Amino acid sequence: MTDINDINIRLIDSTMLLVFLRTMRHKKATAVAKEMGLTQPAVSHALKRLRILFKDPLFLRRAHGLEPTALARELEPKVENIIRLISQTIEGSEQFFPNSATTDLRIGAFDYELTNIIPKLVAKLRLVSPNINIHAFPLHSDGAIHALSQGQIDLSIGYFNFPIRGRKTYIAEKLHSEHYVLAARRDHSIFKGKLTLEKIAKEKHLLISPYGRIKNLLDHALDLQGLKIDIQTIVPSLFPALSILENSDLVVTLPKRVAEDNGQKFDIAHRDLPIEGGEFQIHAVRHVRDAKSPLHLWLLKIFCLLYTSPSPRDRTRSR
Repeated sequence: MTDINDINIRLIDSTMLLVFLRTMRHKKATAVAKEMGLTQPAVSHALKRLRILFKDPLFLRRAHGLEPTALARELEPKVENIIRLISQTIEGSEQFFPNSATTDLRIGAFDYELTNIIPKLVAKLRLVSPNINIHAFPLHSDGAIHALSQGQIDLSIGYFNFPIRGRKTYIAEKLHSEHYVLAARRDHSIFKGKLTLEKIAKEKHLLISPYGRIKNLLDHALDLQGLKIDIQTIVPSLFPALSILENSDLVVTLPKRVAEDNGQKFDIAHRDLPIEGGEFQIHAVRHVRDAKSPLHLWLLKIFCLLYTSPSPRDRTRSR
């Protein structure tokens, strides 16, 4: 391809480039004109100017529409980068096209999100943005904040202790309200009759914690009643816990959505804990440098949809 000199650069405008990208997508000038609010002759004129500039037909007329040439395919990612840079330069004018976006997203997530939300995100992106790749990392709290500060991840989702250290440097958006339930294998005797703290205290418990023995909400509720939790097994992550749960008499405290999403897979049931104030918030946290990133703003909307969409429920689970 001939090097573009200063004169040729002056011949280019953003409309030409946008017409090129839309034509690559739709393969029909009429569809491009309709989407951009232009006349068809204006679209044809923009394509003609591009053909002259690059000394290549760019699009060949076929029965099914316009077929991009090899040069057009080579130019597409370069033109996308130009448009993206222009958008980022003009504050408030950035555009983001999920179906043509090509990037890697690095997401820090807690165990529950890695198990339940990240798989849903991957499935969603395969449909709406197949060229966005997801790299998920098992990062928690301070570890996630440090990774954000170093630019090692784009954002993190999960439960955070607030206020976040250096909160002016980070943006936290609420994604979902959650509360804990008690879960066990479906035919466990604890589900017979009313669930009380006394019954819970008599059971052998499973704790999910990458940090070893910690006190959770249930511990504090039992302490107030002079009761203690008997933890028999501790595992660092969710899937081993669920596998143990369905094959033992142990009980565990889980976020409700996790219990619902995995009830059929692991043949477990759950009940709400008989305590007050068990609600907690799930947030997405990102660095202020990405405050106006159209990619991140779009991703936040996707996360909100994933959290608010109904969870698959067991038809026969006990309540």
